[in-house]
Amino acid sequence: MRDPSDAEDIEKVEEFLAGDQRAFEFLFDKYREKVYRIAYRFVRHKEDALEVAQDVFFRVAMSLDKFKTDSKFFTWLYRVTVNRSIDFTRQKKSRPRQNLDPEVLETRSDAGYGRTQERCPSELAEGKDTERLLASAVSKLTEKHRATFLLHAVENLSYKEIASVLDCSIGTVMSRLFYARKKLQEILGYGGLESPGRGRIIGKTHT
Repeated sequence: MRDPSDAEDIEKVEEFLAGDQRAFEFLFDKYREKVYRIAYRFVRHKEDALEVAQDVFFRVAMSLDKFKTDSKFFTWLYRVTVNRSIDFTRQKKSRPRQNLDPEVLETRSDAGYGRTQERCPSELAEGKDTERLLASAVSKLTEKHRATFLLHAVENLSYKEIASVLDCSIGTVMSRLFYARKKLQEILGYGGLESPGRGRIIGKTHT
């Protein structure tokens, strides 16, 4: 049975293809922040992330007739966003690289995270240091490993959803996630990373 949110997306896609421009405005309003957030995790520059997000929605609007309505719209949108973000970073190699900002490793699903009034100063300082370390480490991963790690650890997508977004097998997703975690552990110099209020971010790898 299709999730109500997925069904709503498909309904809006069909309405847009039938000529209702407001239907695409609905999809834009629903996903614009998420698309920007994903783009920002890759390009690490706010203006570039906005440019990528605008380009993503333009491309989506121009190719919605190719979208298969038996699929999830958000998964297709993720794929377009990730691919466009990766392409953009390749084209912008001349721009000085910036470390991934700690704020982009937060997710809405982490209830209470970032509520500074509920955390003492020492916990807050420790959390910020942890975020900076992780953000710097993630920015050193390869494109494929970074994409897999962010979609799993930050966007909370399942292996199956990540495989669909990145157009690869579930086994490839598991392999990339394993090596991403292993590389992060090597960069950070220890076996796992915890953040106050969030638990372990980098799981243990097994050989």
